[in-house]
Amino acid sequence: MSKFRKPLTTVELVEIRLRSDSRDMRAVLREIMRLRAIVSKADQLERSLGSTDEAVETIRSVLRAELDDEPSIAELLWNDLNAQ
Repeated sequence: MSKFRKPLTTVELVEIRLRSDSRDMRAVLREIMRLRAIVSKADQLERSLGSTDEAVETIRSVLRAELDDEPSIAELLWNDLNAQ
């Protein structure tokens, strides 16, 4: 059981911003966007790795499982597939 609530999608984040357009909320949303960019970069790096040994493969499997649960990654993949 995760200690975190279900991750928010981009649409949900936009809806929050529309409901609460304070300076503080904009700062929080900018930080979320920065963190989502880091998740995106981790996803790109993990996908670019070639064959690895067993220990590295275990780490990759855990990382991949975490990244696959991130809405920002699913949204990026969906956008990539639909851009073709």
